[in-house]
Amino acid sequence: MKEQIREFIEHGGDFEKMALEVYDWQRNHNAQYDRFCGDIHVRSWQEIPAVPTTLFRDLTLTCFPPEDAQVTFRTSGTTSGQRGCVRLVDTDIYNLASRRHAEACLGPLPRHGVSFTPTAADSSLGHMCAQFTPGMSNHFSAESGVRIHEGWNAIQEASAKGKPLFIPGTAFALADLINGSDVSCEVPPGSIIMVTGGFKGRTRLVTDDVLYSTLAQRLRGAQIVGEYGMSELSSQLWAVPAGSPYRPPPWMRVQAVDPWTGEPTTRGLLRFYDLANHQTVIAIETQDVGVVHSNGDVTLEGRLVGASPRGCSLSVEEANG
Repeated sequence: MKEQIREFIEHGGDFEKMALEVYDWQRNHNAQYDRFCGDIHVRSWQEIPAVPTTLFRDLTLTCFPPEDAQVTFRTSGTTSGQRGCVRLVDTDIYNLASRRHAEACLGPLPRHGVSFTPTAADSSLGHMCAQFTPGMSNHFSAESGVRIHEGWNAIQEASAKGKPLFIPGTAFALADLINGSDVSCEVPPGSIIMVTGGFKGRTRLVTDDVLYSTLAQRLRGAQIVGEYGMSELSSQLWAVPAGSPYRPPPWMRVQAVDPWTGEPTTRGLLRFYDLANHQTVIAIETQDVGVVHSNGDVTLEGRLVGASPRGCSLSVEEANG
């Protein structure tokens, strides 16, 4: 199945046909997903049973013997809560899918950068950013939070070399960066600031619009973009510029459903159908609410009322106390 997915990502194909093939294959290779699906008969990708992200805390959802896992990504969350676990044999398809869609949305990725994302080995966000721009200096840690002055110094020193920069960060980290110092800097043409994670309903330092506009003022010349992803997905969605709807890759579809009935709707609980998830489960149900537009793009509106906060920005908030 891996090579079929690689072929689809590289050359395209019939999403419906491929999704049903992946679904059937996963039911034959993922016993816990097969039990979750039960006796349902699926005729289209929209009918593929979506696994709630919360079940990754309790089930081992792999299409291979769990002991063969070489990579483990854990979901971010509150320090007191159990974290979901995603196990992979390798990240070959994850890396391919992530880079292909990022480059399709953003153009060539800068070869130099300064990061404000988690660096833990089990962080899918940290893994993605390191794959995009290897060797970036990082100025966030779970122990000390955002190292603001060190981070600004790194941006200024890197900008002086005149090469485009990739500056990824969670919303909380970048808000800390701009609120903790009055420094500003002109970055080289072609530089990209990636904002991810949102504020997850927690203490909001600035609104999204203010964050984006302030970043544009303080890091002049950079393109500000938004990224949406999660440990349970192998693909990401990009908003270019930040604040616009998020665009999924051709190997992903998004569906909004009524949170109570599960019936398809324009605005509702978001389900993601990701062919790159060949090692786990193709369909994921989140607790995020949004609008799926006619072209497949997604406008995020927040979390389902009563849902527990989660996401990579929480790591920053907890580190900062």
